[in-house]
Amino acid sequence: MKNIISTGMLCLLLAGCSMINRERVPDEVPNWRVGYTMPSLYPVRVTKAYGINTQEDWTSILHTHSQFMTVSALKRVKEYLPNYDGYGLPLHLFTTASYSQVQYTNHLPDKVVLYWTSLFDAKFYITELDVTQKMKALAYKKQSYIRPDGIKRACYQTTFDFGFLPNGQVKVWLKGCGKYTYVTELSPTSTPETDYNGSTYSDHNQTRNSVLKRAKKANATLTPIPWDKVNKIYTSKNYIVDQLH
Repeated sequence: MKNIISTGMLCLLLAGCSMINRERVPDEVPNWRVGYTMPSLYPVRVTKAYGINTQEDWTSILHTHSQFMTVSALKRVKEYLPNYDGYGLPLHLFTTASYSQVQYTNHLPDKVVLYWTSLFDAKFYITELDVTQKMKALAYKKQSYIRPDGIKRACYQTTFDFGFLPNGQVKVWLKGCGKYTYVTELSPTSTPETDYNGSTYSDHNQTRNSVLKRAKKANATLTPIPWDKVNKIYTSKNYIVDQLH
């Protein structure tokens, strides 16, 4: 009997330790998501994305799809941002491809990993975002937002928006509550010879041709890259853009 009680007490203690290690997150905090934005003239494709929480020992896979050429189409973006020139990063609800987790959690990851391809030159990148305590504090901070219909709602900034640049750099914002809060710019952690699925440079010939046709139709040139235009951010007056302090 003593052995049974001891074992039971050990299990309770272990369970208690597990609960202590797990973040205490209010149920009302939304599940975290990711969003992707890119210049229309320098589109990208994300082939794999996931978040890792080392303390809680889980990996959360994010949904991905291949319609990035459609989402980034210049005509489509200009419907929401009429002054957009095709080179900068469009920050808008309807110009950003947004993706949820396969298995939902509102516990934030410690790291977000992206495998992506720059379609205009078929170069492959791996980008890793370390989610800092400042980012988590902002994401878990309860805020309020007045909707266009005048209703005031509680809200949180729990979407990681990634803005992809043609040289492999990635800018990151936390989105929510009608705000884009800039948090960092990332260099690629790796530049593999293939994408996550094993596709090579030559496998992207058709897509590269589509990107060139898009540029020609817009009377735009892709090289040399006009960084003064590419680094510009476009958003509507309905959104606030600030920085994490």
